[in-house]
Amino acid sequence: MKKISEQYKRDLLESIPVVSGMKLEIKTVEDQKIVLKAPLSKNINYEGTAFGGSINTLAILSCYLLTHHTMKVHNIDFKSLVIQNSEIDYLMPVDSDFEAIAEIDEASVNNFIQSLKRRKVGRLNVHSKIMVGDSVRASFKGRFVATL
Repeated sequence: MKKISEQYKRDLLESIPVVSGMKLEIKTVEDQKIVLKAPLSKNINYEGTAFGGSINTLAILSCYLLTHHTMKVHNIDFKSLVIQNSEIDYLMPVDSDFEAIAEIDEASVNNFIQSLKRRKVGRLNVHSKIMVGDSVRASFKGRFVATL
């Protein structure tokens, strides 16, 4: 897992400049779950809480990485992976280091992979929670589109 996390972090840092300043950490990489962590000190606003853009970015990144990882696990070489749409609900202020926990269910993965193989395009809905400890501070959902 550590080798995969390090490779994903290198790929993110090289391809998405904003990631470098966020000082994120990839905590968990599993087949249907990815956890990213970000320090409040590098993502803070003038109120002393996490900047909404940083919260949204961490949620998007967790879902993007999980979608990317899903295709790697299934040996799918893709041409493009983009976010089609998203929605975030900010539930409570983020006043400490925070995590984005992205998860997908097996049925959604199977439909996504079948669509990619059959039509050369697939859409995957991925959800992420922004957590401080055991407290959900934001809820994110996004649809990602991959093409072969």
